[in-house]
Amino acid sequence: MNEFNQKDKGNKKDAQVKTFPVQFAFKEIQENFNINNNSLSKFSKEGIINQAINFHKKGNILEAKKYYKYFIDKGFIDYRVFSNYGTILKDYGNLKEAEFYLRKSIEINPTFAEGHYNLGNILKDLDKQKEAELCLRKAIKINPSLTEGYYNLGKILKDLNKQKEAELCLRKAIKLKPD
Repeated sequence: MNEFNQKDKGNKKDAQVKTFPVQFAFKEIQENFNINNNSLSKFSKEGIINQAINFHKKGNILEAKKYYKYFIDKGFIDYRVFSNYGTILKDYGNLKEAEFYLRKSIEINPTFAEGHYNLGNILKDLDKQKEAELCLRKAIKINPSLTEGYYNLGKILKDLNKQKEAELCLRKAIKLKPD
């Protein structure tokens, strides 16, 4: 062992370690991702939601995802959990699954503007422009100060060749948030 260390001291360049990114499919990661149910079972329903949201806010997405999934698997129902879990799935590129959870969120709470907004964005990514338009219009109707809703609706309307409406939406977004 000492002989090896002596050789390394003489040639520092050879001792460097190189790393290379390795692509994994999300399903592979998901299969290898075990949840310790004993550690989560000590939390109440509201405790699980709070932990998940705290992890999510702090950017610890894998832990947040674990708590959201555990909550759903337990059969608990909360529109915030379905919505947040759906947005995480969207970020991982699982658009169809994300759409399912956002629709579930809206089913539970039809007046949840952010749910309609997020579903609209997912539908846009799925190239379902007309459905996306309807969802964003619904989000704006529920929350008329949803700046991002006007902005994204404007982009969709532009794609649908509804230039005048698109311009009105984009102007409204700018009016709400000039910066």
